[in-house]
Amino acid sequence: MDYKTIENVIRTRKTEKVLCDVEAFRPVPADIAERNREIVLQAIKTSGWAPFHYPRKVEGIAEPWRAHILWHEDVKKAAAYLRDELNVTTKEPRLTAACSALVLVTWLPEFYDLETQNASKLAREDQLARDEEHLAAASAMVQNLLLILTAHDMGTYWSSGGKYRKSEMFRYLGIPNEERLLAAVFIEYPEMRDDSRERKAGSQRNHRCEEWIREVTI
Repeated sequence: MDYKTIENVIRTRKTEKVLCDVEAFRPVPADIAERNREIVLQAIKTSGWAPFHYPRKVEGIAEPWRAHILWHEDVKKAAAYLRDELNVTTKEPRLTAACSALVLVTWLPEFYDLETQNASKLAREDQLARDEEHLAAASAMVQNLLLILTAHDMGTYWSSGGKYRKSEMFRYLGIPNEERLLAAVFIEYPEMRDDSRERKAGSQRNHRCEEWIREVTI
């Protein structure tokens, strides 16, 4: 395994917000759409090899995460719905209109299942611990996805979701209420890069250090 290649992908991956007005949405040509659709789908499948500690076992699926994909033909619809139907004035409509595809990664907590039951405090604490495991696993899956897309020269932005986290968007997109949004991954295909669009770099990239490392001696 070429660890230098992996290290380079990790270090060169960067957060970049790309924004444009809904009216400035550019459809993705059919050949570019088809080629990148396969790449993104495979990236999501491979990302699912992230480790998880406990099987979630919802609808027979062990993984504690789900991926909901909006391809370019539905991206504009979502952007327009946010702006025109939900009257969203924050960045989500513009982020959506500028991307080539959008992956909404959710996770499935267990703790809230117990709130309607007469569960003991110990049982609740155990479920909270399991939920921390589920959330950590889903985060590993998202990082895998970002790195694979970066290796394919695709732009990415991991957003906590903003209005996508709300029940109105869950209903619009058919996402079950039992799921919670972890990441809205806005993807820019390399062929669709447009430097005339507004771009904002991630705010934490230049704040990196290594002071958080502690070697333990006993």
